[in-house]
Amino acid sequence: MAFVPAPNIIMVEARAVSDGQKVENRFMCHSPTTVDADKLQDVAVAVWDWWELSYAGVLCSSVLLNEVVATDMSEQNGEQFTYAPDTTTVGTFGGAPLPNEVSLCISLRTAFRGRSARGRYYQLCVGEEGRGGTNIVSTTYAAASVAAGQALITALLGIAPLTIVSYVSNKIPRPGGPVYFDVDQAVLVDNVLDSMRSRKPGVGT
Repeated sequence: MAFVPAPNIIMVEARAVSDGQKVENRFMCHSPTTVDADKLQDVAVAVWDWWELSYAGVLCSSVLLNEVVATDMSEQNGEQFTYAPDTTTVGTFGGAPLPNEVSLCISLRTAFRGRSARGRYYQLCVGEEGRGGTNIVSTTYAAASVAAGQALITALLGIAPLTIVSYVSNKIPRPGGPVYFDVDQAVLVDNVLDSMRSRKPGVGT
C-alpha cells in the first residue's frame, strides 16, 4: 500500500529484544497541534517512561527495551526522533518467561463501535507465573496487563492521545483520507493466551 499521509499523527514504536529476537509494540498518537521536534520527543519520552514504570511490571527480565522511535506521519519523509537513554531497562515480572511467541492481546477501545474504531497490541512477553492454567492467564495477571494498557492511555493523554487511525472502510481507501478515533479504554476480551509466531527466535525481524 502506498504511503497515505495522516496529518498530526505520530507513530511511536517501542523496540525491544526478547531472548535475542527483535520485537516491538507500535502505537499511533494524535497530536492536538502540528507535529514538531519537541512533540516527537515528548511522546517518545512518555512511552519510554510508561514502559519502565508500568509495562515492565507484566514483562519478564528476558525483555530488554532498546529504544522508542517517534515518527511524524503527516508526510512520507516526516521527521523522526529516537529516545534511548540507557541499555538496562528490562521487564520486572518475576519468574521464567513463556516462549517468545506466547502473548496476550490487549484491545484498545474508543467511544465508537465497529472494527475501524478499535485497535490492539500484543504484550512482548508473558511470564510463567502469570498463567492460571494451561492456556490462560490468571485473573491477577490479566488485571495487571489491562492496568498497564490503561496507564499508556493516561501517559499520552495530555501530550498526544493514543489513537486508532483508520485508512480503509469497506475494503477500500477512505476517499477523504484517514479518520482518527481517540482511545479511552484498554480491555482484555478473554484471558486465553495468544500467539505471535513472528516473535519466535529466528523468525521475522
